[in-house]
Amino acid sequence: MADRCAIIAGSGTFPLHVAREARRQGLTVIGIGLAGWVDPALASQVDAYEEVAIGQLGRLIDELKRHQARQAIMAGKVTKEILFDSRARFDAESLAILARAKGVSVNALLGAIGDRLAQEGITLLDSSTFLQECLCPVGLLSRRAPTAQEQEDIRIGMQAARQLASLDIGQTVVVKNRVVVAVEALEGTDATISRAGQLAGGDLVVVKMASPTQDRRFDLPILGQQTMAVAASSGVRCLAVEARATLLLDKPALLAQADAAGLCLIGLEPPVA
Repeated sequence: MADRCAIIAGSGTFPLHVAREARRQGLTVIGIGLAGWVDPALASQVDAYEEVAIGQLGRLIDELKRHQARQAIMAGKVTKEILFDSRARFDAESLAILARAKGVSVNALLGAIGDRLAQEGITLLDSSTFLQECLCPVGLLSRRAPTAQEQEDIRIGMQAARQLASLDIGQTVVVKNRVVVAVEALEGTDATISRAGQLAGGDLVVVKMASPTQDRRFDLPILGQQTMAVAASSGVRCLAVEARATLLLDKPALLAQADAAGLCLIGLEPPVA
């Protein structure tokens, strides 16, 4: 592995975790924050920092080359709503990607960006490269185990979430009493859970799965303290995520939150394809 790595950073705390661990492992870390999305705290966690506007792929490539970054990690969220934002300004490089991509799915768009970076000698790494210890294990993580009813809701949610993810629509499904209450689309996980709470009240089961063809360079499922807080306040009783494909950020604090709320947290063995 090279001695330096760039983080192409969207929103949330994920980029901060990657930066701290990469530096702990002795790498020089270059932060490339996506303006309007990145947490400003990232600038203090890296050895060099730049910001580029969403849609300025040419500038992003220039910054990566200027800092001699031959490997990079995409970390943090940028949702597809940017495609509907009239304020977004896409440069020629980005417009070419949009024109060539087979659809506007996350995998298609980011895969095309990864291919373009590869043409410049820049390799996109698995987004869990520096956070292997944060990958969710199989089995029960919280003190409370799922009830028989919750196990049935998990089974139903697992099937639905896997299909949802395979279509690149979202990763999260909320179930109650064997009824799918809400599915994730453009709004993101937290908003989906909140909407489910408003629609169906408490005793909810949330299931979050990766796509069967998940490209691990981007959009791995992530569970953090904010989502756990939203789940607890929305009446979620059980939260089930795909093991070995979901990153649990601040795991000790996350488990403490789950136990304090009497919430079941479990890592699911992915189904056989």
